[in-house]
Amino acid sequence: MPIPGYKELLGNDHIEDQHNDNTLFLLMGPGRSGKTTYCKSFFESHLKLGENGIFLSSTLTKRQYQKLFNGLASILDSNSFFINPFLREQIDSSVANNSEFNNSLTTIQKEIDKFILSSKQEQKNYPINEQEEYNSSSLQQKKICMVIDSLSHLFNIFDEKDVLRFINTLSFSLKNNNILSIFTIDDRVVEQSIIDKIRPLFDGVLQIKLDEKEDDIVRKIKFLSLIGSSSNHPSWIKFELDKNSLLSFPNSSSLICSVCKASIKTKPVFYLDMAFHENHLELYKKLIGIYGNDRISDLGPSSVINANFFFIDIVGLSSPILSVRKQIEKIEFLNNFVISSEIFRKSIDKKVLPTGDGMAIGFTSNPEAPLELSIQLHNKLKRHNQGKDNEASLAVRIGIATGPVFIVNDANNNQNIWGPGIIFARRVMDIGDDNHILLDGGLAHSLITLDDKYKEIIHFVGDYQIKHGQIIKLYSAYKENIFGNKDNPVKMKYIPV
Repeated sequence: MPIPGYKELLGNDHIEDQHNDNTLFLLMGPGRSGKTTYCKSFFESHLKLGENGIFLSSTLTKRQYQKLFNGLASILDSNSFFINPFLREQIDSSVANNSEFNNSLTTIQKEIDKFILSSKQEQKNYPINEQEEYNSSSLQQKKICMVIDSLSHLFNIFDEKDVLRFINTLSFSLKNNNILSIFTIDDRVVEQSIIDKIRPLFDGVLQIKLDEKEDDIVRKIKFLSLIGSSSNHPSWIKFELDKNSLLSFPNSSSLICSVCKASIKTKPVFYLDMAFHENHLELYKKLIGIYGNDRISDLGPSSVINANFFFIDIVGLSSPILSVRKQIEKIEFLNNFVISSEIFRKSIDKKVLPTGDGMAIGFTSNPEAPLELSIQLHNKLKRHNQGKDNEASLAVRIGIATGPVFIVNDANNNQNIWGPGIIFARRVMDIGDDNHILLDGGLAHSLITLDDKYKEIIHFVGDYQIKHGQIIKLYSAYKENIFGNKDNPVKMKYIPV
């Protein structure tokens, strides 16, 4: 495995020797995303294989470098070469622009070339046991790897032209000597124009992203490009940091659920040679009943999307005191209010499913759309209900959630959506009473993080146990006398601590 997660990133179908000539990789990502840790895993794994290594960092001291690889103390000094171009010069900022300082990158390049040459010489002079057969493969075992962490700091310390010249010269030398290398860069600090200049030098470009959700930090990585790869739609894969600050891809070999396309961490269930989460098999069978096996049997990962759902129904519509005509009238009013709302008209990425006494709407890209629609709808209902008695007024409850869904074709060959995301939004809505706008914790937290205005209108209600014993964090959106319902739902049951 040339770099950490290589096989996981390319998938099980890639050919092992297809990318053997790819030696230079650029790793992009924001601060704290795990770029240095990724490099540590890469560097440590190759040193453990007996290779030599070059580690260039403008932020680490020699002591910090040794501490980073404290598990390799016995071989670190003999098998690796550490460089900090800034500390190496021992000069202050007053002379940071003089020619001597700017030429230090040229000096560093010469030292790297010298280390490469000495490693090759060491390889040539490697003693061969007289009883072993002399062959070229025994001489190729001693390889060299390199880490440059990070280019962002080099651009801060040195002149841009000098850094670009250094990267160009170094990349040619590394490729010419077949040295597997990783360069890192903070793509939120360095201008895109600079990144565009250096990207063509690399055989593969990877990106890391960091998602912070409540107390959980999720790190993901993917290939943006790879020479020789035919994949046009690279996927994010999750990675974790273990207690030794090394990378692991814990779900890389686990089964994937045929409904939600997520890894199955619990005991899987099987049906028609496919693996499922236990609760998703029931959903799959229901879909077969609705759409027929031919419609969904060939679903692949591209047929599953993540959407943000608005689920609404009319409170009291099944009351025996309402005539059928009055029920139909209320449904028509609701439909008209929804489709005339500004956010509904402007959103082109939506799917609408009538549910008899309401509807479910999935917005595939805008997480704010379901709540904006709820607020706009409540304003319309407030005006509509003025001066009307209980029988004539229109009362609704709304559930908002996010989750995965199928894209399926119905009997008329029209595309539609159905799946866990819709079901979850329905269960959130079922908790509510008249005028409630309830949100699941995941979407509520995303909105609060997205914009401070949501902190004033989205309020935590508590934990609630829904079907199959699942506990959800429930939130309510309201602004007194404007929209929503500030009272806790009647069904609300707090889980004892």
